[in-house]
Amino acid sequence: MGKYYIWFVVIVAGLAGAIRLLLPRRFAELQAERLRQRPVSRERAKSLVFLAVGMVFGSIYAIPWGRQAWVAIGTIFSFISAAECFFQAQFRSLDALIFQSRLLGILYLGLAAGSYLMLSRV
Repeated sequence: MGKYYIWFVVIVAGLAGAIRLLLPRRFAELQAERLRQRPVSRERAKSLVFLAVGMVFGSIYAIPWGRQAWVAIGTIFSFISAAECFFQAQFRSLDALIFQSRLLGILYLGLAAGSYLMLSRV
């Protein structure tokens, strides 16, 4: 189970990071258009859901039999997603979204690379 989840994170985070780094302006423009149609409260609620999922994964990791790599990766992935939703709701200007796109691209690619390295431990 863990190996498949890690592969999922490698692919999804890798694609998310690559798109954000290769086309930061275009991705930010698409995000700005999407955010114009949605209320801030909905994006904040979505960030709280991702944060709650991260906390659940974190609590599973804290129990003695849960110390597996895929649980830690799931926690980090959820926290990055929560931060993305929250900060996009807070700072909706195009320049801020471009900066966020680049920063999150680096974080997602780092998570994908770290997850790939963790595959040897699973």
